[in-house]
Amino acid sequence: MTCSSFKVPIGFPIFGLAFTSNGQLVVGGGGGAGRSGVKNKLSLYKIDTRRKDLEEDASFEFSSEEDAPMSLDVHPKESIVITGVNSTENNIKQGSNDNCRLFKILDDKLELQKAVNTLESKQLEDYQGVVRFSFDGSLVATGTTDGKVHVFNYPELEPLCMTLLTNNGEVLDVDINLEKEKLICVLSQELKLINLRNKKNLGKVVQTISYPLKNSQGEFRAFRYGRGFTENVGFAIVNDKKGAYIVKYDAYTFEQLKMVKVSSKPITAVALSQDGAVLALGCADLTIFIVDASSLKTLDRIKDAHSFSITCIAISPDRRVVASGSADNTCRIITLPLQFSQTLPINPLHTLMLALLVAGILLWLTTLINIEPYFNRDSNVQERFT
Repeated sequence: MTCSSFKVPIGFPIFGLAFTSNGQLVVGGGGGAGRSGVKNKLSLYKIDTRRKDLEEDASFEFSSEEDAPMSLDVHPKESIVITGVNSTENNIKQGSNDNCRLFKILDDKLELQKAVNTLESKQLEDYQGVVRFSFDGSLVATGTTDGKVHVFNYPELEPLCMTLLTNNGEVLDVDINLEKEKLICVLSQELKLINLRNKKNLGKVVQTISYPLKNSQGEFRAFRYGRGFTENVGFAIVNDKKGAYIVKYDAYTFEQLKMVKVSSKPITAVALSQDGAVLALGCADLTIFIVDASSLKTLDRIKDAHSFSITCIAISPDRRVVASGSADNTCRIITLPLQFSQTLPINPLHTLMLALLVAGILLWLTTLINIEPYFNRDSNVQERFT
């Protein structure tokens, strides 16, 4: 089946987006430092699927001397967004680059709450490429292009640990497991697991997973721990010269369970729904794939979703909307059906809503139909036999 979708111009290149708990969309991006006319900003949008439009409710503009937001995430429960924005050139060279910034989402504005440093590099080309809240929102992990990861306690943003993973590469992705015991970090040729629970080994690498395709040239791109329907597995995205693959691992032993080729072109962006049932993938050929996370079967694909590279993608909390962002200054909104097929489990929230609706209809019908005579008739029948 084909999901309905529409594309909306935003006015700046998009490098990060995420949904709030109530279904609003936070978008971040811009033209970078010193490029006049292209703003660096965070924007909060309300999605209007009927009008096929985005309505801006709030925004925050950064100085033209600062960089654009290059990564962002939204707290799973609270109205909080965290983003990576490099400070001015002078601040970077002086080592005072409080680049990881926390904003509170208000009705008509985004208000800066805190800012901390996750980037010790004084090179202007380095930046925080990824930021991720834990599933319960109590931890925040960041990865930077100078090969380091930081983990903070939320809401204080007090450092929990910092680990240097590589001196000659960037951290492509991070994710925290459901138990908050381990942080997984994606490097081009390996996945590294960092201990978060044991104080003696806090911040130390406890396991390394090698590139899964032997005698081949390629790299890891992303990793997501499963949740809900897929809580016992994890998903690695691998881009090889033969194509792009989803590799499913056991979330605890990291035994490779399954590998499926999705596209002949590299995957550039990935998202997993909150219930763990659906993966959304953006590819270098500008196609968006919707994938059943349990079977790894492709449910739908949207071709020519953008006119330039897809930089980010997100799935709404109710699993009904996918949003993608691109360097072409546009955002595409895709509406997902309640259920694709029998292979995809129904969101428990939708099941509960359906049950309440049926109960409400039955209750309403009982107010319209007088059922007392039926009970009286049964009583009269019993009296005849006594």
